[in-house]
Amino acid sequence: MKLHRFLSLLPLVAVVLFGCAPTPPPEAQPVPPPLQPPPYVFHKVMPGETLATIAKWYSGKESNWHEIAEHNRELDPSNLRVGDMVKVPLYLTTVHNEQPSFSTAPHRKKKAASNKPAQEEDTPPAPEEVFGPK
Repeated sequence: MKLHRFLSLLPLVAVVLFGCAPTPPPEAQPVPPPLQPPPYVFHKVMPGETLATIAKWYSGKESNWHEIAEHNRELDPSNLRVGDMVKVPLYLTTVHNEQPSFSTAPHRKKKAASNKPAQEEDTPPAPEEVFGPK
């Protein structure tokens, strides 16, 4: 009788021991890479610069000043100060070096010719070269 009970429980023991394979852990979902902020070129504002001149220098288009302003909400686009740091999105740039000082220097107006002999100036005139990408 004991043998009969043991044999009747044998299939149950076999199922418990051998029939139930451990369940594999659920497949891990791929984790998307963390979003990184867009890289920037940092520009230090020089005398005479506006967001339009900075946009022209780095991207070739003055009209990109709006997009640069979107990335610099802490700055007042109409009141840039010398020394302010402007973040220019790297995807806008075609030029990655700083804007030369001659590009924003005020151009001297030529004086009308006079009868007086010409006097030599101490400083050479600013170059008339156009700045920015060509």
